[in-house]
Amino acid sequence: MAKKPLYKRLKYGNILAVLVIVVFVIVMVSVIKSSKNDDNSSQVSAPAESSQSGDVSGADGSTLEGQNTDTVLGKINYTYDKYTKASMYDGVLTVVGAQAQFSGTSVSDCVSCYDFMFDSEGNKLFSIRDNSVTARSVTLNAVRSMMTDFCKQFGEAGLVLMNGYETGDSSSDLCTGYTVNFRMLAADGTYTDFSPMGSYQWLAENAYKYGLIFRYPQEKAGVTGVSDKTGYLRYVGQPHAQIMKNNDMCLEEYVEMLKNHSYENAVGYTTESGSDYAVYYCPSEGESTNIKVPTSSDGTKYNYEISGNNTDGFIVTAKLPDR
Repeated sequence: MAKKPLYKRLKYGNILAVLVIVVFVIVMVSVIKSSKNDDNSSQVSAPAESSQSGDVSGADGSTLEGQNTDTVLGKINYTYDKYTKASMYDGVLTVVGAQAQFSGTSVSDCVSCYDFMFDSEGNKLFSIRDNSVTARSVTLNAVRSMMTDFCKQFGEAGLVLMNGYETGDSSSDLCTGYTVNFRMLAADGTYTDFSPMGSYQWLAENAYKYGLIFRYPQEKAGVTGVSDKTGYLRYVGQPHAQIMKNNDMCLEEYVEMLKNHSYENAVGYTTESGSDYAVYYCPSEGESTNIKVPTSSDGTKYNYEISGNNTDGFIVTAKLPDR
């Protein structure tokens, strides 16, 4: 058989080579696209996983000490509770100061401090200015528990409860009814400002265990705007007192931080006693606000408390079931 001319053999060879190159290019393009899709898929899933873990940021963007990443409210059933605008000005986490004066109604559940001066056995724990000093019972019960433990170690405290609930100054934390003011009784019978020195350092280090904070830490004067009220004790409850203590936050910093955490990325926190909580913020919607509250699968609401922040919203504290 006669051989095909050289030019025809070269022509067919070129066509075959071109076909091989085209197929190679198509395969490479497919591989590159697949690789890009895989990269994009991993980039999308990473934030979702981070959100599900319950990561919590402090005021400076760092992770809060003691956070519980096992709790994700986004996976839990919920219902809605309606709260009025007036509720925004009351609660254990209301921030009252020169920039956010007290806007709530007068407090009606305050009681005399007299009966809280003594422990269960009748031993005196501290003094009071007079019987007219009042505060909310939840605050006074916490103070009595703290002072009982203090006196067991150090004896009767040389402290005088000078002030409690007062309405004269709407920029004063005393308007909330959750705050009391202690001063120190000097040997000559005069009063001096409270100072966490000597045995009183125990109070500064342990108040959080009773749901109490020192409202105006000296080192936070630049935030609170107050530097001369060292003996003001404020009840905020758990887990808030522990979170603030462990993360070196004053009340203003803590409440501001919570604005970054809605129901979907609530702060999960385990206290030293082993109780789990979820804390989150809900902005006010006007005259009434629908607030998400977690429930069990049968529709039963978790134990929870809602506090206004005195300016623009509500803070929910939900006690989670024991693990």
